[in-house]
Amino acid sequence: MKHRGRGLAAIEYPTGMNQGGDPSQAWVKIKPDGRVDVFAGTVDLGQGSKTVHTQIVADTLGVPYETVNMDVSNTDSSPLCTGTFASRGTFIGGLAVLKAAKKAKEKMLEIAGQAMEIAPADLEVEDGVVFVKGSPDKKMTVGEVSAAATWGFGELITGTGAHLKAYSMPDPDTGVCDPDHAISYAACVVDVVVVQSGPVGAGSSGTGRGCCGCYPRQSGRTSSGSGTSMAGASATWKQPSMHGLPRSRRH
Repeated sequence: MKHRGRGLAAIEYPTGMNQGGDPSQAWVKIKPDGRVDVFAGTVDLGQGSKTVHTQIVADTLGVPYETVNMDVSNTDSSPLCTGTFASRGTFIGGLAVLKAAKKAKEKMLEIAGQAMEIAPADLEVEDGVVFVKGSPDKKMTVGEVSAAATWGFGELITGTGAHLKAYSMPDPDTGVCDPDHAISYAACVVDVVVVQSGPVGAGSSGTGRGCCGCYPRQSGRTSSGSGTSMAGASATWKQPSMHGLPRSRRH
């Protein structure tokens, strides 16, 4: 005799919330040799935040990835981070790092403009080189710009950033609010077959198969008290069968 069962679970997962305060801060500085130091309180516990933040800084500044050093060794002396949990390392911590890198880039272009007697708006940065738009031969390396700031102008190329999502109150009429940065939907289905080989309690064997899928939705909105979040998650799961899923979502 075969006994069959199917279980389904669905969730809605908000990321980057602020219904009580959830800030992160970061500090970026460029040393005279062109290397970049980044200080933040988001600690990498294996989730990859160190890699993500390093990529954000390298891409924003226009420098090679390997020249960026992400220092998260001391959360007591580093810029504040509410905590290393959930997905906020990218959404909140990442935005703080991005803002800090943008300010450092502004300072870098300002110094480069003074050194080359060019307006900062006419400069670009790519692969660690600051050059004049349309005249790539007129250039300085990021290290040369930072050295000029240190030894020539007596300045430090640095930038700080902080991110805190604005508090959102539910609309008194509709209940709609914007409490997070993004919402992900996920669902998991498991089919179980148990083959009974004898009288009840005499022994049986079973097989099972399952599949899970995750469906991120950016800029999600939640209606207070409406129950639409779980309904949306359930509706996302069109066919509770392994064979109905794209290959990339089978596990």
